[in-house]
Amino acid sequence: MINISAYAKINLTLDVTGKLPNGYHELRSVMQQTDLHDDVLIDEGSKGIELEVMSESEEDGNYLSGALCHDMVPTDRRNIAYRAAEKILEEAERSGKSCGGVKITLVKRIPAAAGMAGGSTDAAAVLTGINRFYEMGFSEEELCGMGVTLGADVPFCIKGGTALCEGIGEKMTSLPSPGRIPVLIAKPAIAVSTAEAYSLLDDADARGELIHPDTDGLVRLLRDGVGEDSDAASKISGFLGNGFYQVIGVLYPEIRDLCGEMIKGGAEGSLMSGSGPSVFGLFKDKTVAYSLKKEMEVRYPGVFFYSGNLI
Repeated sequence: MINISAYAKINLTLDVTGKLPNGYHELRSVMQQTDLHDDVLIDEGSKGIELEVMSESEEDGNYLSGALCHDMVPTDRRNIAYRAAEKILEEAERSGKSCGGVKITLVKRIPAAAGMAGGSTDAAAVLTGINRFYEMGFSEEELCGMGVTLGADVPFCIKGGTALCEGIGEKMTSLPSPGRIPVLIAKPAIAVSTAEAYSLLDDADARGELIHPDTDGLVRLLRDGVGEDSDAASKISGFLGNGFYQVIGVLYPEIRDLCGEMIKGGAEGSLMSGSGPSVFGLFKDKTVAYSLKKEMEVRYPGVFFYSGNLI
């Protein structure tokens, strides 16, 4: 058996720059992994694909808390992790790399439907894990090629770290790390429809009201080595921006409330990740982030909170 860590992502910037003929939207985003992660266990199975989902509600030090919505995670091919196993096993068979069945256990910590790529990162870990467990020999680029057929975020989750993602998210340029900046994540118990989010964003753009984040400015800051700067959290926070936050924050005021509370509590900057509903705050001091987490847990029962670091 092997254990692969599947890390959650946040969007430091997220800009919708256009719409393709096939209906997909073109994006520019600086994506960043955090140390919040699922464990993906890969072992030999009797035949076919077996998928089990377990929920871990707390970690040492009670850094993880709140409703995770893991009861909505399926264990059949409706789960992208299951389809990832199908994909790599099919590719292995096509390449003459035969193997037996596979048993996959997802130990979930990343909340479902949160805007943090919880499904995509599990799929990435399944591709990486099965490739390693059965010594298939697929390269990282080959795994990314499989991953993009499953979801636009999967290749980023395979490569990890920090990256400028363009196109539908599949075109990646690796960037220097911003360093282990303390981060506080909160996911309210609401469900955001991705289709509705894009529709609202398109309407705002048509009215000329959409504010575009300075993604290029953040890219330059990272390339200039801000990760070595003790004031990195503050400098990066000056570039945080997400078009979806403009429209989803109006629709769901609790999202804006959580961001506001983080700023009041000492965050250098706070923003919604993806199309929501999760929000995050960047801090200079991890103890400040953790103390605020404990305070907010009391004021916002039922909200998922996690205090950790960027990686």
